[in-house]
Amino acid sequence: MKKILFLILSVSFISIIILSCGEGTTDPPTGIDENNNGFESLGLADVFVNSCASSGCHSGNNPAGDISMENYSSLIKGAVHPHQGHSAEFEGEVLIPFNSSKSLLYQMIEGNVSPISPHENLNLTAEQKSRIKNWIDNGAKNFQGKVPFSNPTFRVFVCNQSSDKISVIDGDFNVVSRIVDVSVTPTTDSPHMVKEFGEYYYVTLISAGKFLKIRKSDNQIVSELSGIEKAGMIQITSDGSIAFVSRSSTSPSIFNSVYAIRLSDMSLLQEITLPVTGVPHAIALTPNDSILYVANLTKDRISKVNAKSFEFIDDIILPSGTEPMQTSCSPDGDYLYISARGTNKLLVLSVQTDSVISEIDVNTAPMHIAVSSDGNKIFVATMGNHIAGDHGNVEVIEKSGESWSKLTTITDHRFSMPHGCDISADNNYLFVSSRNTSGMFTPKFKVVGEGKNGNLAIIDTRTIAVIKVLELEEYPSGLVVEK
Repeated sequence: MKKILFLILSVSFISIIILSCGEGTTDPPTGIDENNNGFESLGLADVFVNSCASSGCHSGNNPAGDISMENYSSLIKGAVHPHQGHSAEFEGEVLIPFNSSKSLLYQMIEGNVSPISPHENLNLTAEQKSRIKNWIDNGAKNFQGKVPFSNPTFRVFVCNQSSDKISVIDGDFNVVSRIVDVSVTPTTDSPHMVKEFGEYYYVTLISAGKFLKIRKSDNQIVSELSGIEKAGMIQITSDGSIAFVSRSSTSPSIFNSVYAIRLSDMSLLQEITLPVTGVPHAIALTPNDSILYVANLTKDRISKVNAKSFEFIDDIILPSGTEPMQTSCSPDGDYLYISARGTNKLLVLSVQTDSVISEIDVNTAPMHIAVSSDGNKIFVATMGNHIAGDHGNVEVIEKSGESWSKLTTITDHRFSMPHGCDISADNNYLFVSSRNTSGMFTPKFKVVGEGKNGNLAIIDTRTIAVIKVLELEEYPSGLVVEK
């Protein structure tokens, strides 16, 4: 009887010990709630909250670098606009789902960033670093297993010409939400322009001579068309059935054709022949899909093409030295806007008379054009003269009745050769890429091994002010805002 009682007491004592140990290991560390502060796991929450968001660092009302790591939702927002005397000019994301190599957060803890101070003394174990890396590469999910930035109101797609990458911007958070590798050959393929329609976006590769179809939901290349020599600008018909593709502005002056591509099966419908050889680069499609305008950069003319039959109609001759770099149709289809690189003007061409009816002086080297949906504001990105220290700017042109005038000029010291621009569907935000091949823009943080990173300026068109600048990859060029 005594042996049985002893055995019962022993088992009970051991059970109490086991239960006590179990309860001790599941108690969350200090400052972490039952949902891991939003993080996918308790271990991750412990690293961020108790190693990174400790007192005086990435926490509170004035977090270091304007980056809070107290909870998941704060972390994925990245750096907020500098405030309360902060001098740092880093306003972007700190992590990019599925891509630890491009996530500043991970590169910082690995010591691959300059300046690194004070993070050289960050005492994270190899296991903790590996945990963060794997978490990012698996989508940086929250405690519910959801990947951030998966269902934005809209996205912005930006080509990075020297790095073979597409930066995808989340329009709600205004951060880089994905980086898509579009390299299809061993050499640099040079993504030049991007357009979107429905479930896909489309990219031209200059050097590879390809036209890509990429699914938005997972950023996978689903189809490609080869043989598109010096692939340049893109225009897509309003029903999404046909894409017209021109030649890159860097092409030799030996081309006299552009391409018509059926998007459903990515087949070449026709190589449309033009009467004059040169660089047929800028293209614009009238809103009713009737006329395709093709600007010959080196021969100062605009070719009109029937966008239904693909037949050449006529040439509009421009003054010698105009160098029509980019074109855009007004929403009502009555005007064609032309950025004249040779004369530093924005030209307004009447489609009724095929004649230039207004000329507006703009800064050096005008590039891409964006027009508000009501047609009353025209934005022109100008590259400026980087040799003379001109960073470039964005010219704002106002249309009033049948007259056009410069309303204002948007400047920012972080502009560095502005290239592409497009406007949001609600007309509230303008997105402008700066290629920065001149190196006038210096990122706040430099990742080891990266070249001259460009950037993307986000401009509030209601206040005509730059509200945020995101650091991108090398040579940001053409971009499109999802409509």
